[in-house]
Amino acid sequence: MTRPVVAPLIVLFLVVAPLAVRAESGMCEYRHPSHPKWDFFASCSYSETTTPEATPREVRVSNGSKFSAVTGAAGDSINGLAARRQERDDAACWRTLGENELICIYPADTLRPAVQEAGVPEPSVSGSAPMGVASTFGGGTRGYCLLVEAGKLVEQGACIKRENCLEEGAGAEIGEGTSCLTSYDWASGRITEMARAANWVTLDGAMVIQGDPGCFVDTEAAITFCHAPKAMTARTHPILAQVAQDNPDAP
Repeated sequence: MTRPVVAPLIVLFLVVAPLAVRAESGMCEYRHPSHPKWDFFASCSYSETTTPEATPREVRVSNGSKFSAVTGAAGDSINGLAARRQERDDAACWRTLGENELICIYPADTLRPAVQEAGVPEPSVSGSAPMGVASTFGGGTRGYCLLVEAGKLVEQGACIKRENCLEEGAGAEIGEGTSCLTSYDWASGRITEMARAANWVTLDGAMVIQGDPGCFVDTEAAITFCHAPKAMTARTHPILAQVAQDNPDAP
């Protein structure tokens, strides 16, 4: 389940005389019109260098992707390929001229504070690893995630869900012209990514099907992922009862 590093872009290394450098964190979005299963919406960090000629940004995404975005008097580019800056107030976005790829950087301060659903207690993360960059800068909805692989419980715990949908057709519901990218940031530091459109859903790049409510199944890899606003139990999520039955000696 691998994804290209913002494929098929080619990395360009620039040598510039920096005047000021700053490092930021946020969320990054990538969409390829011909390869929608490459799309992602994931936490990222980036450094921005200001020079008289241009402002290059070096971006590293939590899923392993990386790219360079340059804004300058000579024109904009993504990894050395000509791009057009999009008119957006909430993010820095570009469209590559060759393949019409969409690349966006959402700074941390443009995202709203983390949302807690009414009546849902804030998940406890005591005893867990610190929430990663993706979970600390805000945005998203608190909830719980569950991951099972080959019939064994891999992890269960608090997570934050962030979703970004792009509507390219008519109608408010998920339709032929709409796709959504979702990032689940676990309290442990694990990151799970989901992409969905009218006729398909992927989990970390692999095709999945709908399972129990809130759950998706990768049948080839025997992986089940679930998300819920409240802590999951064997009563609310039968897969937990099945895991306990199949692994009676598990802690």
